[in-house]
Amino acid sequence: TVEHAAPMLSLDNAYSEEDLRAFHERVVKLLVAAGDGPPAVAYVAELKIDGLSIALTYEEGVLLRGVTRGDGVRGEDVTSNVRTIRAVPLTLKQAVPGRLEVRGEVYLPRASFDRVNQEREDADEPAFANPRNAAAGTMRSLDPAVVARRGLSAYMYQVVEGPGEGGTHTDTMRRLAGLGLPVEPHWRRCEGIDEVVAYCREWGDRRHTLGFDTDGVVIKVDDLDLRPRLGATNKFPRWATAYKFPAQQATTRLRAIEVNVGRTGAVTPYAVLEPVFLSGSTIQMATLHNEQDIARRDIRPGDLVVIEKGGDVIPKVVGPVLADRPADA
Repeated sequence: TVEHAAPMLSLDNAYSEEDLRAFHERVVKLLVAAGDGPPAVAYVAELKIDGLSIALTYEEGVLLRGVTRGDGVRGEDVTSNVRTIRAVPLTLKQAVPGRLEVRGEVYLPRASFDRVNQEREDADEPAFANPRNAAAGTMRSLDPAVVARRGLSAYMYQVVEGPGEGGTHTDTMRRLAGLGLPVEPHWRRCEGIDEVVAYCREWGDRRHTLGFDTDGVVIKVDDLDLRPRLGATNKFPRWATAYKFPAQQATTRLRAIEVNVGRTGAVTPYAVLEPVFLSGSTIQMATLHNEQDIARRDIRPGDLVVIEKGGDVIPKVVGPVLADRPADA
């Protein structure tokens, strides 16, 4: 394990536009209390990559180390695996004196996820539940050749230690790109919380056009000088929040309940559905967890059921529409 230059904190979550405006009000109130008067606060909104947090350290512009988030204070050294990720440069485009630590997210693109799962099914191995789990499992692999075949990618979004942070987060994002580090291109500087809300609305629909999974938007105060004044709790920085997209739902007919029998003999039920389009893909099957869960929610073949993508990835049956239940269900 390796100790991080600064703790890798989690982010507090916002689940609605009201939560976003409440976050903004807290920011303004804290800045007023710090003697800054009623400030006009600008933010940077970035798509929240659904992957694995990573810290990269460069020495004199050369990749020295890659470390997972771990418990936020110490992470696991995965340098040999990081070196196989094509998006991560081994040498920066510009000379950077001394040590530079940057942070970002390692993720598995959807095309790579589909290919990897098909290969695992062909080899009679259990499929990964979602790209995030696949990325995390891949980074824990002890064989860099396996990591290279999986096709991981990465995006960077923070400078923690070293020169070139700039006076704003906007400057930082441009600096990262200038160094040749991968930066997700759809980030946007927002003048006030109304523009942040508009950005979240826009990507609530557009996210399905991307080649990777995103489960929300990260909102950060743009002015880096304001961040120390806002501070942090034991868990979260007060100058940032993560807006989570609401799960999208659809209604369709449950044709049958089938079971998968694993190699160990474990029996897992799943729903066979009339095809329905949801969150960018056509759903024909969904998880039902286990027999007890089916009984508890009283799900029966023939029911009209509500489905959603849990975590925006795995289709699951939320429950039946009882008012539409056939007499012979």
